[in-house]
Amino acid sequence: MDALRDFWSQRAPRERLALALAAAVLVFTAVYLLLIEPAATGIPRLQRTLPAARTQAEQLDRLLAEVASLKAKPQPAILAPADARSALEKSLEAAGLKASRIVSLAEGDLQITFANVPFAVWSTWLAGAERELGARASVVTARATSTPGAADIEMSLRLARR
Repeated sequence: MDALRDFWSQRAPRERLALALAAAVLVFTAVYLLLIEPAATGIPRLQRTLPAARTQAEQLDRLLAEVASLKAKPQPAILAPADARSALEKSLEAAGLKASRIVSLAEGDLQITFANVPFAVWSTWLAGAERELGARASVVTARATSTPGAADIEMSLRLARR
């Protein structure tokens, strides 16, 4: 501290003024770069991104509510393979779908083939079969047909097991 006082006292008044102005400019620049500029650029950026973040938060809240409601639903009953196939055929009939071929595979799984079925109806049926019967599609091959919105579908369906 004494060295700084000695340095300052040895300077001429004009030199002191120049050093004081340089120090003031340096302090102002540091304050601007560290405090003012980040806030000045950050606030508009946050104002632009905040609505999107709020929308994402609302979507996440809706998804979390859906997960909670799905967890609250009872689990599908696990049926014997013969009963599961019968229940599956009833669900196909209720959806208005007709499988052109149903073949039993190992461990009670089924290979199901559909010809020229409305894809939207089939996908809705599959979601319901997964939810209600505990079935899971393991392999699905869909090919568009000449009928708009329809497809030929071949799938392997894994039924819930005891």
